[in-house]
Amino acid sequence: MLKTLLFLVTIGSASYAQEVKIIPQETASGASLRGISAVNEKVAWASGTGGTVLRTVDGGTTWQNVTVPEETKTDFRDIEAFSANEAIVISAGSPAKIYKTMDGGKNWKLTYLNEDEKIFYDAMGFWDSKNGIAFSDAMDGHLVIITTKDGGETWNEIDYKKLPPSPEGEGGFAASGTCLTTLGKSTVWIGLGSPASRVFKSENKGETWTVVETPMKRPKLTGGIFSLAFSTPTYGIAVGGDYEDDKNREQNAAITKDGGQTWHIVKENQPNGYRSVVALVPGTKWWVSAGTSGVDLSKDNGLTWEAVTTDGYHAASFGSSKVGWLSGPKGKIARIDIE
Repeated sequence: MLKTLLFLVTIGSASYAQEVKIIPQETASGASLRGISAVNEKVAWASGTGGTVLRTVDGGTTWQNVTVPEETKTDFRDIEAFSANEAIVISAGSPAKIYKTMDGGKNWKLTYLNEDEKIFYDAMGFWDSKNGIAFSDAMDGHLVIITTKDGGETWNEIDYKKLPPSPEGEGGFAASGTCLTTLGKSTVWIGLGSPASRVFKSENKGETWTVVETPMKRPKLTGGIFSLAFSTPTYGIAVGGDYEDDKNREQNAAITKDGGQTWHIVKENQPNGYRSVVALVPGTKWWVSAGTSGVDLSKDNGLTWEAVTTDGYHAASFGSSKVGWLSGPKGKIARIDIE
């Protein structure tokens, strides 16, 4: 069902109506889709359970199944797409696998394998088509972080001695592939769950790190930061909550104005429940957050939020200031049109 939210936008003395439309797409898939990556207004990729990878090159009119062969038990929780032909997927759980395609999903190449029973990758991100980074929940007192300099063809683990120590059980949530986010040429932030809901930050592609606690921490290990995104090197938004209490609006969004050194909870007009993703509408002050209890829109840089729909989704990505996508359970994908 088409969902539409109408806003009145004022520029100077002129006012005009602006619509946000949520348009369901047909995918013929039943997978839980926690990865979505929009390249532009025509091209987007999604990933999920059962080794599933989907691709559209016509703005979502059709979605092609380009699932990785022989990976029917693999859950690809994050995907990064660079064009209609090139994309990289990463799995959650053990064994950890990264695959890459250069021909639109006709062929997939395994570029990373880790069979440690404790490995669990949550997210990855790229600064450009060559340089990227991914991280796993803590093992042996530290996060596991890997980087690539050749477009995902090879991956190298960062020396754990360069990382802040992690308490027992610290990790992220592989809920949307966005608890790690990159910006510019070398900056990356990682948002984590309880017990401390900390944010790791590096400004040199992972060579050195700082870490801070945030007020997003929750009493249960099912809560904390699930997603974060930045519009500038200083301004960012984190969302989350507790996925077992998905209509609870307490401590589910926070804002930083100093690059992640300090975070302040959004106390009024926050998102309407647990949210697994936050995404900036490029070139605007508008942000979208989504979770299992619905989708919200902020048009004032995250200070206030308004419900768009109570339909649940896991992930979101924008291809332009006008077009984006949401992905969710049971093969659900919707296009976001801003007119």
